[in-house]
Amino acid sequence: MSPVPPRLAALLLAAAAAAHAQPAAPGWRLSLASDRHVDALALGQLGDDEAARALDPRPGRNLGYLFDELRLERRGDDGARLALLVRQRAIAIASEGALDLARQIETGGTPGRDRDWRVDLDHLGFAGAGLELGTRDLALAPGLTLALSAQALALQRVGARQIDGRAGWRQAEGRYQAELRSLEIGDRLDFPFRQPMAARGWALLLGGRLALREGAWDGELRWQDAGWLHWRGLPQQQAQLSTDQAGVDADGFVSYRPLVEGRNSQPSWRRTLAPISTLEIGWRGEGLGRLQAGLVWLPGWGALPRLGWQGQAGDWGLSAQWRPHERRIGVGIERGGWSLQLGGDLRGGRHRSMQLQIGTTLPSR
Repeated sequence: MSPVPPRLAALLLAAAAAAHAQPAAPGWRLSLASDRHVDALALGQLGDDEAARALDPRPGRNLGYLFDELRLERRGDDGARLALLVRQRAIAIASEGALDLARQIETGGTPGRDRDWRVDLDHLGFAGAGLELGTRDLALAPGLTLALSAQALALQRVGARQIDGRAGWRQAEGRYQAELRSLEIGDRLDFPFRQPMAARGWALLLGGRLALREGAWDGELRWQDAGWLHWRGLPQQQAQLSTDQAGVDADGFVSYRPLVEGRNSQPSWRRTLAPISTLEIGWRGEGLGRLQAGLVWLPGWGALPRLGWQGQAGDWGLSAQWRPHERRIGVGIERGGWSLQLGGDLRGGRHRSMQLQIGTTLPSR
């Protein structure tokens, strides 16, 4: 599901949820973070040739995401930010039927009875490096502040795949039936007579934070990655598969054969991204620390809830978080400009969800 080898580094969703504590001090900060989750497969099996055989989808829709980021950020005395970053992002949403069909085809054999699958898959991933500018907190009203950011990236990789339709197995006839439509887009997609394309794409992504403080209560609305992706001459392949095309064989019997119709093209590709949004409400009690509840709105999927706690023990900052959908618990510590967060799911065996974030304030001369 990742558009680049998944060993680059660092995430955006986890970083946003964890960086809530206190306003950062002026100076340089280096951070590395990664947030990954797959409903239907162990993370260690991503990219494995045998991955399809190991698919274990949830009922209904299945989610997979990967957010990695390496960031060097300078915060000015007024709170304005300038950051250099390398990042990748991938989100995939698939129906249970699409994953079950993929597993069935990969493992071979026959289902043994009539089966019907609803096939839906939507995947988009990109990777790039660039620059981010962020404003200081702007006071809109007592206790209410707004900060905005803009991110410009040179894209090294992009990949997208959409599949929809239906498929089935008819035991009496001993054959599969399918009506499927597919669209594949990517800088590594190849086909005959492919023309040269632009060496790089670009992205312009906007974000922001609206924060309210009122006594023991606080709230934040954050958004990120609202904007556009663009790449000139990006290869695209549209295809349609139909297995119900009938013909007559040499003995006069009706036979069915698959028909695949497709078209290759290389137009200038543009994709508009809806923002990933986070709504969070917190309450701070004497001796209790800060309790928080929130949700992340992932475009195409919906809400991902989370619960958390932040507290202090001497010079140590402590935090904990629970994500129900991912079944993941995370813990964090902060001290003297250093921060570390670790998280993993509670399943036995191989993990399907993980979080890692580490950051440090660089000494000033």
